[in-house]
Amino acid sequence: MLGIGLAITAACCWSIAAILARLGLQSGLRASTATLISALSSLMLLGTLALFINFNDVVNLLPLALAWFGLIGIVNYVMGRQFNYLSIKHIGVTKAAPLFASAPLFAMVLAVIFLGETVNPPIIAGTLIIIGGLYLVVTSS
Repeated sequence: MLGIGLAITAACCWSIAAILARLGLQSGLRASTATLISALSSLMLLGTLALFINFNDVVNLLPLALAWFGLIGIVNYVMGRQFNYLSIKHIGVTKAAPLFASAPLFAMVLAVIFLGETVNPPIIAGTLIIIGGLYLVVTSS
């Protein structure tokens, strides 16, 4: 039950972030500048929390784990955020957010290709529902 509550809280936070991004971008701010500001503010807060709460984990971090999470930082927090802000700027939150939420579709495909995960009927049904939802969002006026 805790995991569900945390996931819903994360979804609420991402929704609020999309609204705040739209408000900030409406002031004429470029998406790259918005990405820089949000990434730096995230880094400062999370860096402080990680050092304060989990200092031993940070100083004992394995180089391979550092490399993987560094790559995550580039792909997710820099590139993903940049493209998310650009999409919000161009098509608005109501279209960008559902498209952004199609991440499970791409994660499923990549997990099958690179991690050898298996696909079962519920995953296929969920994938078809995501594709149907994407179609509705993209074709709506």
